[in-house]
Amino acid sequence: EDKQQVTISMARDGAVYLDEAPVAPGELADRLAAIAPGADGKPPLVTLRADKGLDYGRVMGVMGELNRAGFTAISLVTVASAVEPGVSGQGVSAGSDTDQ
Repeated sequence: EDKQQVTISMARDGAVYLDEAPVAPGELADRLAAIAPGADGKPPLVTLRADKGLDYGRVMGVMGELNRAGFTAISLVTVASAVEPGVSGQGVSAGSDTDQ
């Protein structure tokens, strides 16, 4: 059985995307709250893709929103340069638990 997956992307210009859909400023918490848990009752797997040129504080802000919404296991991917989701870039992946 495949686990449900969600991708949050942060472009260099600060735009945030949930999967491929743009998220308006201030809308991320509501969009995350609307994501239903999987059949096992657990939240989906989350991948956070962020342009490496972004300010660390902005990335941590999104991670905080994910944590507040109950997503505590997050895979981090840094992208060399991206304008929007689907733009390929050379990245480095690192697993992370956001238990704070």
